[in-house]
Amino acid sequence: MEPDRSAPARAGRSTPAHDSPDRPERAAHPEHADRAEHVDRPEHADRPEHVDRSERADRPDRKPVGRASDKKSPVDEPAEPLYAEEVLRQVQGLLGNGPISAGDMRVAGQNATGHGAMAVGTVNVGAVRDGRSARIWFETFTEGTVRELSDAYASTSSDQQLDRRLGQQHLVCLSGPPASGRFTSARLAAARRHGLARVCLLGGVKQPGDLLASDVTIPGGYGYVLPLDDAGVRDVDGPTLMGLATRAKNLDMTIVLVGDFSRRRSELAGYLVEHRPAAAAEVFGAQLRSALSNRCVGECGNDCDGGCLDGYVEECTTHPELHAYLTSEPRPEDLAPLVEDIALRVPRGASLRARLAQLLPRHQREWAAQILDVEETVEGWSAEQIRAFRVSCAVLAGRPVAEIRQAAWALIEPVTPAPVPAQAPTPAPAPVAGAETGGGPPVGGTRMRGTVLDNLLGVALRRAVRIEDGGTAGGTRIAFQAANEQLRSVLLEVAWTDWWLPEQLLDWLAGLARAEVPETRQLAAGALGWSAGRDVGAALATVAGLAAEPRAAVRQAAAVAVVAMAVQPALGHRVRAELDRWASGSAAHLRDTVARAYELGLARLWPDAALVHLWWVAQARTQRWHNSVVRGLVEVHVGGQPGLLLTTLVDWTRSDDPEARLHAARTLRVLAERWAPPPREHWPELLGLAGQGVVGMADLATLWATALSLPETAYRSWRTLGWWLSGADGQPEVAGRCLDLLRLVITGRPSLRHRLDHQLHHVWRPVMPRNSLLDDVRRLIDEEQR
Repeated sequence: MEPDRSAPARAGRSTPAHDSPDRPERAAHPEHADRAEHVDRPEHADRPEHVDRSERADRPDRKPVGRASDKKSPVDEPAEPLYAEEVLRQVQGLLGNGPISAGDMRVAGQNATGHGAMAVGTVNVGAVRDGRSARIWFETFTEGTVRELSDAYASTSSDQQLDRRLGQQHLVCLSGPPASGRFTSARLAAARRHGLARVCLLGGVKQPGDLLASDVTIPGGYGYVLPLDDAGVRDVDGPTLMGLATRAKNLDMTIVLVGDFSRRRSELAGYLVEHRPAAAAEVFGAQLRSALSNRCVGECGNDCDGGCLDGYVEECTTHPELHAYLTSEPRPEDLAPLVEDIALRVPRGASLRARLAQLLPRHQREWAAQILDVEETVEGWSAEQIRAFRVSCAVLAGRPVAEIRQAAWALIEPVTPAPVPAQAPTPAPAPVAGAETGGGPPVGGTRMRGTVLDNLLGVALRRAVRIEDGGTAGGTRIAFQAANEQLRSVLLEVAWTDWWLPEQLLDWLAGLARAEVPETRQLAAGALGWSAGRDVGAALATVAGLAAEPRAAVRQAAAVAVVAMAVQPALGHRVRAELDRWASGSAAHLRDTVARAYELGLARLWPDAALVHLWWVAQARTQRWHNSVVRGLVEVHVGGQPGLLLTTLVDWTRSDDPEARLHAARTLRVLAERWAPPPREHWPELLGLAGQGVVGMADLATLWATALSLPETAYRSWRTLGWWLSGADGQPEVAGRCLDLLRLVITGRPSLRHRLDHQLHHVWRPVMPRNSLLDDVRRLIDEEQR
């Protein structure tokens, strides 16, 4: 046998290195290795470092025989590979205390700080064009108004760049998304350049080129701010900017064009400044200081020097609930009523905690209610259709627009024809439940982007999501910004309580969980798990229907839904009771779903329950052709319970049930292929844990003896043992532990001693001729034979 001479690859992995002729050859694929031994082969279910995520083991080579309840295998086709980390991260994004965010503040009155806000009595309006077509005007803010704005302003990291650009070229395009504070930053930049009394807002300008007309006269020496909508941004070009910059310089004035120039960065690079908003905590602190200025918030009496204000602001911003909320980067307009309420009441301690408990959730729900309260129509889409589209965005976050559109049509009336916006056609999207019944959109569909897509999302939702151009890989995608993930669950809550009957939403989500697209199934399953927090009985009944499906992919979705339920502490008892019933029952599909749930992360949450339920499931002979039991047991180990797992597996090896012994041996073999992380990467993980006393060496030896003895696991177990010896060569401490383990394995087991002797002479010696540890193994065998 020609040894593998590839470079070392053992550190942090489960497969040892083959860097010399002393390294044993590794089989090309675990499945092939097991075929060589003519044994039952779900063994390729297990791969180095973890379990193989392939579902090929779901295709049995022969029909199972045995117990009457197991006559029909629940296997039909492979499910997509899925990892526990992915599932837990996905459901946490929907259910966890995720962040929620967005941008500018709009309030009425003297402190108005957003475009479109009212500031009565604080502006002077002047016309800059004569004649019948007069429409351009400017507002000059009073010095007091700008000062108040400055006092409540939190400086941003882009302010210095903005000041520098204005000093160099007199015209700047300040780019940022709507409601990000860009308009306030532009006005204060003008104030820093020209003074608090010389800040103006330009109005009536349809396009920037209008300002170059000969009959437009704008007073010099002022700083002007011109907000632009999307159409105005598109009309900006190089010659216009050059002309405006020249005119501004000649008149000793500055102009800041405010808009979203993100799609024109390369064209306008010489004039562009990216607006970078201040952190929400800084904005909150600045606004609260301004609101409480000239007030004593302590018990200072007549000797107040203002120091109590800094202490109170710090008390508020470091309060756990408020700190978590501010970390999520909420928009300034959400902070404004919060600041106003706190400034009015000045609560402390328990009163502050109680007040925040009332205020914070209300902001999120009001935002979600605004998103779903649709009145307008867009390109043939009715208000109901737009609402369904927005709810589908919350469920299928990160998916292509075509899939979200299909899902929206599955939620509304199935006979409603899909609107066809005037856009270029795109290839047909993958079908989603409902589309094949005749109620979905036309097969060809349309590609929605730009203004059409922005209008469908609406201003409130648009600021919470990001539009990703997927190119040819599925097209445009809609994903929630990381800070706004929690808004997804709030949108579902509003849809559940205000717009649809619960059974309608559950049926819709169940249909999506049966879709052909794996990501659609998984996201819908997470939403089903969320629904259990509103009606656990109805949600469990819906998931039970999915769990009983013959399709492995649908059962996988049911398992994801179970995990999403389990991460909600209030549902733990009810969900566990349901899993008790499924795992101990006679329905093979339900048992398989229980195993899949533990495989996909539930074992990390409930390790004790996992060992009980997986024991029941493992006794079903149909699980011989599945990998989920072993994967679930490995997740107990990964979740931090290796000692508990090995003790339990030893009990399984002593069971009279052959299936339990087989699963215990498979689990040991998978765990044996895991290597410790740096700096102990030369240690097999289990051997290192035994050396640290985390697992018992005797338990480890018992499991190794079982895995080396069973025909179904013997070939790859002996091969893995060879990897251990290969890696231990030149590592005295590891080598000593390996010899201690081998002594325990062969003591009192003559058949294993004979097999070890055979392995040493006919397998390991030819491929590892210079491995000095094999001499010690030889002496160990000789000692046991005496």
